[in-house]
Amino acid sequence: MMEANRTYDAVIFDFDGTLVDTGEGILKSLQFAFEDHGRPIPTAEDLKKFIGPPIYYSFTTFYDVSEDEVGDYIKSYRRRYREKGIYECRLYDGMEETLRALRAGGVKLGIASSKPLHLIYDVMRVVGITELFDAVVGTMLDDSRHEGKADLVDESRRKLGVEDKRRVLMVGDRYFDIDGAAGAGVDSAGMLYGYGSREEFEAHGATFVLSRASDLLPVVFPKNA
Repeated sequence: MMEANRTYDAVIFDFDGTLVDTGEGILKSLQFAFEDHGRPIPTAEDLKKFIGPPIYYSFTTFYDVSEDEVGDYIKSYRRRYREKGIYECRLYDGMEETLRALRAGGVKLGIASSKPLHLIYDVMRVVGITELFDAVVGTMLDDSRHEGKADLVDESRRKLGVEDKRRVLMVGDRYFDIDGAAGAGVDSAGMLYGYGSREEFEAHGATFVLSRASDLLPVVFPKNA
C-alpha cells in the first residue's frame, strides 16, 4: 500500500502559481488598480513579480506606492478581482489527479498562502477542489495580519495535526515558499511550472526542484515510483 511507504504525512501547498494558475485574474486586476489611480499601467510581464509575495509588500516595494496610498490600491485591485478575477483561473495540469492520489495514500493536504482566506475559498470553489484539503491558512482580507510565510506554513502544519516536522513537505513556486518552509523547519519542493526558476530554488536551498505536479508522487511515495 502507498500509505505504508510514504515519506511525508502532510503536504502543504502555496496557492497562486502552485495549485492554481490565477495569473490572468491577478494581473488584470493589478492593471486595473494602477489605472484606477491614474498611474501608468505596467505590462502583465512586469507585474508577474506580484505573484508570490504579499500584495502589500509588492505595491510598496516594486512600485513605490506610499504607505498612505497602498490600502486604496489594494481595495481597487480586490474590487475587480472579486468581480471578475476569481473566474480567470485554472488548475495546473495534473494537479487534481495528484491531489487525489496523495489523499488516497493517506496524506493530509494543507494550504499556506499570503492570499486572503476568503479569496482562497472563492477560487477553490471555482476550480472544484475545496473538499480535497484538510487545512487552509491565509491572511485577513483587511491586511491586518502580516505574518511571514514561515508562520503560515507552521500554522497549516499544526492544523493538520502533524507534530513531526520531518514528515511535512511544503510545495511552492517562489523563493518565499522555500524560505517559509525553512523557517518552519520542513522540507520544500519548488515547482518549475509556476513563477519561479531552478536558479531561484537552488539558491534558497529547496529540498526538491520539480517540473510537474505528478512529480510529487514519487517524492512522497518513493517505493512506489
